[in-house]
Amino acid sequence: MRVAAVQSGGCGPSVPENLANLAGYVRDAARENVDLVLLPELCTTPYFAAGPFDPDAHRWAEPVGGPTTEFFSGIAGETSTALAFGMVERAADGTIYNSLVLLDSRGNLVEGEGPDGARYQAFRKLTAPSVFSGDLTVDEAAYCTPGPSPMTFDLDGVRLGALICYDRAFSEVWLANRHLGADVVLAAVSSFGWREDLFVDDLRIRAMEVGVFVVAANRAGAEDHRGQVTDFFGRSCIIAPSGEVLAEASAHQQPEIITAELDFSELGKARSLWPVWNDRRPKLYAFMYQSTPEN
Repeated sequence: MRVAAVQSGGCGPSVPENLANLAGYVRDAARENVDLVLLPELCTTPYFAAGPFDPDAHRWAEPVGGPTTEFFSGIAGETSTALAFGMVERAADGTIYNSLVLLDSRGNLVEGEGPDGARYQAFRKLTAPSVFSGDLTVDEAAYCTPGPSPMTFDLDGVRLGALICYDRAFSEVWLANRHLGADVVLAAVSSFGWREDLFVDDLRIRAMEVGVFVVAANRAGAEDHRGQVTDFFGRSCIIAPSGEVLAEASAHQQPEIITAELDFSELGKARSLWPVWNDRRPKLYAFMYQSTPEN
């Protein structure tokens, strides 16, 4: 499988303008004969969870299958390229989620499957952050509800896991993706702040620990939303299960498209070389989940 990560720039308030820009990136990536393109978290709107509360942010929320999905479905079908993109989802009951939607190369929605066999139209970010640390100020919990379950997608016989931004900080998310059979984990992010220096190395270690390919797409550069300027650090990357960086975008520049070939024969080699998965002792740690953890 040949994949591309689109490192998009900052977004303005106009979704149609943002969609037009993103469509250009996807078409450019498709010219590289890729099978799958990954776009960043909440890629069609400004990242509204940074800085002062935006009471109007929910105006951008829409259902999976709505106008944004239809637009990207057309682009996927036009380019014959599968496409994963982040959006603000309004569920049928009105709940707001930070979601990742996957379309196949014909533009059809690919449903995800949870550990209990439940089917989902999109992966919903599992943990909504409220982080106020140094130059990192995010209160996503004020806007979005945490998702119900980890899940994986089957795309043309390839099992894809998913996580969104803050999810990558939780080892359980990575373990769940591998447990559900993922060979590739899609990481859609909108990251900025002091964790930049750790970003790529963090993903390299996770890839090696659980034995998966990682495809990560971030924004890059400054974004001005209601007077709040956020500087996304870029560094989108594609990583092999050995921890090798197959492709990495530049920092603090926009836009950029990176591509890499995922050789699935490398999965077995990497998992044998570093057999952590086989040596786990999950029952030893069950006590941690039997009571509410203390700070």
